[in-house]
Amino acid sequence: MKALRPAILIFALGVLIASDTAAQWNVSRLESGSNRVYATFGLDPAFIPTVGYARVVSLWGHPVQLAGDVGVVAAELDTRDFRARLQAFTSIVRWRSLHIAGSAAFITRGTDNSIYSGFNFGADLTGSIGFYRKGWFVAGEFGYDKAIITHVTNSDWYRTYFYSDARDGWYLDSGGTVHYGVVGGVSLGRTELLLRYGVLRTENFNELTPPMYASVGFGIAF
Repeated sequence: MKALRPAILIFALGVLIASDTAAQWNVSRLESGSNRVYATFGLDPAFIPTVGYARVVSLWGHPVQLAGDVGVVAAELDTRDFRARLQAFTSIVRWRSLHIAGSAAFITRGTDNSIYSGFNFGADLTGSIGFYRKGWFVAGEFGYDKAIITHVTNSDWYRTYFYSDARDGWYLDSGGTVHYGVVGGVSLGRTELLLRYGVLRTENFNELTPPMYASVGFGIAF
């Protein structure tokens, strides 16, 4: 039984910090002053529907999309299992239709289950390289999601059956994940459809459950 204690805690923290890949849109369509509302749904790492709003601003003459969104786990639409995110996304280097793009996101996540309840604050840095045209784009991406600080409150069930001396409190540097895959989209007028698929690993490149992410997104610019 004692051997299970570390494994259970690691699994629980892994569920909370597993990568939450942010929606990436077509950087060739970013225009200063434009807005977008969007929704995504997918395995990320649970089945999570997300809604958000984005606005493109000009920083030193360069268009940068600032976005905020919130999602909850779809199984029961339980607001105790949530994710909220603030993100900045832009093209960093461009040569014709080839772009190197990057995003930085601040993320807070929470969960409540039979083992523990917890929430954390983290950050995600993601880069991509691909071809972006006005009507479509396709790119490869690689990112790193880090849980900066995590608070855990152990359940009575966990204390009774696994570890009576489990301590509640804050955990610094409780782990991270890497994600890499492909993302693409097509546009028609002001609407944009996004598809993404990739692999999830721990920051030490060990396998996760599930080992992949996949999602579909729909956005409307105005």
